[in-house]
Amino acid sequence: MTPDISAHDPVKDIGKTLKRIRFERNLTLENVSEATGVSKAMLGQIERGASNPTISVLWKIAKGLQISLSTLLNEPVQQYRPVNILQDLKPVYDENQKMILYNLFPFNPVSGFEYFYIILEPGAVHHSDPHRKSVEEYIVVTEGALTLRVGEQEFLLTAPAKINFHSNVPHMYANYTQHPVIFQNIMKY
Repeated sequence: MTPDISAHDPVKDIGKTLKRIRFERNLTLENVSEATGVSKAMLGQIERGASNPTISVLWKIAKGLQISLSTLLNEPVQQYRPVNILQDLKPVYDENQKMILYNLFPFNPVSGFEYFYIILEPGAVHHSDPHRKSVEEYIVVTEGALTLRVGEQEFLLTAPAKINFHSNVPHMYANYTQHPVIFQNIMKY
């Protein structure tokens, strides 16, 4: 039986998933804090469901624990069922509510990738810390003009446009226009 994707709220399950991973690895909150750069207090709030973590915090946790973002979001597997992204999936927002991320295809160890649909509202700027050396990002801009900085290089990608890069350097996604930017991001591990 196919799970009901529309009823799944990934944010609600993040704390349970984090706690499960922490216990499986015999880690304390302090160990996880040191590995991720996220405070013990924040990690405790996330585990208790008392905090709604931002995309930046989720990326730090995933990077520090060396897991995919999809693992942390505990996304259900979907097969052979069309899904309306904007109606059926629950998004995750950045701290300013200007970056909206939908996890379309959660990480699968067989395929080795995860696939995100991302909306940047006007004025959105999202800085991303370096990922592991073995991660490559594939970006396809389908609407608007995305400003992308990879290390010291900056690119303006006006739809339709694409680029791929190794994300082992700091990188930044921005929308300096008055219209939303929509792009897909495939992370290949």
